[in-house]
Amino acid sequence: MFIGHYAAGFALKAVEKRASLGMLFIAAQFVDILFFSFVPFGIEKFNLVENYTAVNHMELYYYPYTHGLLSSFLWAGLIYGLWRYIPGLRAAPRRVALVMALAVLSHWFVDLLAHTPDLPLLGDDSPKLGLGLWRHFTATYVVEVLMLAGGIMLYLRATTAQGVMGRYAMVVFGVFLVALYSYTVTMPFDPELTPTMAGLMGLLLYVLLAGIAFWLDRYRT
Repeated sequence: MFIGHYAAGFALKAVEKRASLGMLFIAAQFVDILFFSFVPFGIEKFNLVENYTAVNHMELYYYPYTHGLLSSFLWAGLIYGLWRYIPGLRAAPRRVALVMALAVLSHWFVDLLAHTPDLPLLGDDSPKLGLGLWRHFTATYVVEVLMLAGGIMLYLRATTAQGVMGRYAMVVFGVFLVALYSYTVTMPFDPELTPTMAGLMGLLLYVLLAGIAFWLDRYRT
């Protein structure tokens, strides 16, 4: 999934308002950030195959270190420890550290709904799960948009707008995310695109969206 992951970030911000929405955006996509960082070094791998599923061209066939269920718990535990105990991160309160960890962990369970059976439980040789929503374009699109809308609604109800930006900007951002998602799931296959290039584009996009979330979150308390 794509914007479905950000739904978790919005919802967890509603649970703990002291958490940074920008950091929750990063946490919700943390394992994908690692995955795309590992690909150029051959640590994890994927192929680009035209119309591999109804919504994307990615054959995700080897990523046990980031997208395994066990590894997801380990990464979530690492993020919890960093936020809770590292002085450089200002030793965040337990609830803030917990929602950050939950954002990381949420990625696997959201992916479980969408992916074909490629998510390992343990290592690459372990059973792999995936409910395959990606095989159905309309169902995937509707579910992701509804998840995002629900997350934003929870966020808006739990926070208070500060000025005009606070009242409208996050809604506009939500519309932008849906428009961006609409483009990504309908863009034509590019035979010249390599996995490394696609990964770099993904990383840049994650940074951009997290930065916007950081900025707009300042206008709601």
